[in-house]
Amino acid sequence: MTKVLIEGEEVPAIGQGTWRLGHDPKTRSAEVDALRYGIAQGLTLIDTAEMYADGGAEQVVGEAVRDVSETVFIVSKVWPNHASYDGVLHALQQSLNRLGRPYVDLYLLHWPSRHYPLVDTLNALVTAKRQGLARHIGVSNFPADLLEQALAITEGAISVNQVEYHLLNRRAEHRLLGYYPRVATMAYSPVKGLTALESDHPGRQVLQRLAETYQATPETVALAWLIAHPGVVAIPKAVHREHIDANRRALELTLTSADRAALDAAFPAVKEDIPLQAL
Repeated sequence: MTKVLIEGEEVPAIGQGTWRLGHDPKTRSAEVDALRYGIAQGLTLIDTAEMYADGGAEQVVGEAVRDVSETVFIVSKVWPNHASYDGVLHALQQSLNRLGRPYVDLYLLHWPSRHYPLVDTLNALVTAKRQGLARHIGVSNFPADLLEQALAITEGAISVNQVEYHLLNRRAEHRLLGYYPRVATMAYSPVKGLTALESDHPGRQVLQRLAETYQATPETVALAWLIAHPGVVAIPKAVHREHIDANRRALELTLTSADRAALDAAFPAVKEDIPLQAL
């Protein structure tokens, strides 16, 4: 199973995302069951946020992990509107209450904030780590220049930058991926856009060929390509067992250098930074 180090701690390179979970009470039981099934398959890293369903996703996660015997790694995020020093610590405590846990394993600033100074937000994250409320801290949607500021302010305490990263959006490879060896990259929306590829798109043809070669789904191949990059964790969301199984398969699928080169050529990277968006 492919593993990634977060400050020396091993986590699976494929986790479970929870965006849009917790909205509908009618589907809550199925969502809890899906997360528990994923945990049993080794997908023990679960990503959530206070913003997802206004805390509903955190409640689903809390229920899902309550009685499991496996060690889980819980990630949550503070929304930029709550990114004052006191606001971060209050939001974190609210998240912990919903999760039913005394700490989170990783706590991130969800987006850069246009309301509060970055130094105040990051100082609060450092305080949360020092107080044992968050074992690791990080950021999300930070371009390289802002990540460098965050590392300087926290004296290198940032361990993760969560960004959109997939075959159709490879901006993370420009000045982020591999440039900060101690900062893992957590890829959200890791299979975005693949089902909408035109039939004559060269990438669709390469994915289909590799899927047939490895008796896997195109999404599994795309995830395997993603986590072949050092220091990358992908967090796809899945609520059906067959999709969870497909995600899990990527942890065992090793693409050849020729396979990766074919995908690189079919989905070319661009030399652009991820955009700076402050919310």
